[in-house]
Amino acid sequence: MYIGKMMKKPFIKMHGLGNDFVVIDSTKNQYVINKESVQKISDRRLGIGCDQLIEMKHSEKEDIFMKIYNADGSEAEACGNAARCVAGLLFASSPKKEVSIETIAGVIQAESEENGLIKVDMGKPKFFWKDIPLSMEKEKIDFKNLSLKNGLAINMGNPHVVFFVNDINKINISKIGPLIENNSLFPEKVNVEICQILNKNKIRALVWERGAGKTLACGSGACASLVAAHENKLSNPKAEIVLDGGSLYITWNLKSNNHVIMSGPIAVSFLGD
Repeated sequence: MYIGKMMKKPFIKMHGLGNDFVVIDSTKNQYVINKESVQKISDRRLGIGCDQLIEMKHSEKEDIFMKIYNADGSEAEACGNAARCVAGLLFASSPKKEVSIETIAGVIQAESEENGLIKVDMGKPKFFWKDIPLSMEKEKIDFKNLSLKNGLAINMGNPHVVFFVNDINKINISKIGPLIENNSLFPEKVNVEICQILNKNKIRALVWERGAGKTLACGSGACASLVAAHENKLSNPKAEIVLDGGSLYITWNLKSNNHVIMSGPIAVSFLGD
C-alpha cells in the first residue's frame, strides 16, 4: 500500500454502526494522501476497505482538524459518524469529556456520555436551495420515474435529499442511489436517504452516500432524516433512526439553538500499518 512513496504509516480501522473509516494521524508528521492512495486504501478487495478515509491534522484553535475523503477520493465536508470516532480517540487519550473538531464545514462539538455513547452537535440544518446546493430553486423534489416524490433537500454540513415511502423493503437503494446522487439538480452531488416512518419516535432509513455508495449507516444522513420527518409533520423532534448497521438517536433542539444532536456507539475494528 502506498502513501506517498513506500512510506509506512500506522492507521486505526474504526466504525460507527458499520459506517467504517481508516483513521490516519497526521498531527506530528505530514503524509502525502492523494486521490489514488485513498482509492487504494478504501478498496475492500485490494486495500484495507472503508467508506471514508479520515486524516487527523493539527488545528490552531480546536482540539483536532478532521479531513474527510470519500472512498472515490473526493473530499467531503462533514461526516457525523467519523466525528464520533475521532472524538472517541481523543477521549481515550485524555481525561476530557468534551472536544471540538474542526472541519472544512465548521466546528463540531463532541461529548462523551455516561452510557458509553458519543454525542456530537451537527449544527443547524439549512434549507435554502443555494445552501444545499441545488442547480435551481425547488421546495419539493420529485423523481416520478423512480416512484419518489416530495423529497426534501437539506444541508447538514453536506448535501442530502430525503424521501419517505410506505414500504422500504420495496426500495433498491443500490439502483436508485446513484441515479439521484448524479442528477444535474445537484451540482455537488448529493447523499440520499429513503425512509419509512415506523412511529413518531422511530424511523427506518436506507442510505446512499455521495462518493461512497451504499453504507450501513450515515450520521449526517440520520440527522437529515429526522429533520425532514419533523418538517413533514411525520415525527417528533427527537427520534431513533434505524439504519442497516443499527440505531442512532437524533434530537433537533428547536426550542433553543436549532442545532441537531446525534448520539450513538463507536468501535475499533483493528490497527495496522
